[in-house]
Amino acid sequence: MRNQTVVQKITQERILSAATEVFAEQGFHKTTIREICSRAGVNVASVNYHFGSKENLYREVCLHALGLSARSQNHGRHLPEEMLSPEEQLERFIHSFLCEILDQSTNVHASKIMVWEMNEPSGIFDVIVTDIIKPHHERLCAIVAALLGQRADEELIKQCVFSIIGQCLHYRYGRHVIPRLYPPLQYTPETFERLARHITRFTAAALRAFAAELQDYGV
Repeated sequence: MRNQTVVQKITQERILSAATEVFAEQGFHKTTIREICSRAGVNVASVNYHFGSKENLYREVCLHALGLSARSQNHGRHLPEEMLSPEEQLERFIHSFLCEILDQSTNVHASKIMVWEMNEPSGIFDVIVTDIIKPHHERLCAIVAALLGQRADEELIKQCVFSIIGQCLHYRYGRHVIPRLYPPLQYTPETFERLARHITRFTAAALRAFAAELQDYGV
């Protein structure tokens, strides 16, 4: 019985590993159970036996890959959040987000799966938004609100948050164009640090201007 349990666990891990690769390459809708099983080297009935369905397997892949991705976002920055100023918190957030979307040496499958979900949402998209994206969005909103001050309303906070995310995503969606415009640019850990500092300085200056404007007009 023990040997059977071990074999089942190994088979499940092989399926999960293969499924993560295939879903990252092809997205949920184009991926077939046959392709997953072929890559895992298991019987085509194994997915239904171990996971019940393609949908259940994809859910496990997403929660595992994206969950690991979310837990690794500090990238070695261990100083407690409460010890940082709001601007330092902003730089940490931006640096983590840039690493998440640009670092091809880690989280590559999670990043590709997220892109597929953004472009071709599956049935698990609402879970991804609620469990993974929303907590980070709310964290960034809190940081921006602290930098803007008490006079800032929800609409201004939201627009500033979207602007920050847009700056970061520019380097993701322009990752093939930017190095051709500026050949020396390579996406390295040093690049992520430099970009995080720049986006933070640029954003903090804008937020300070908004805060001063709110004070001047007594909004």
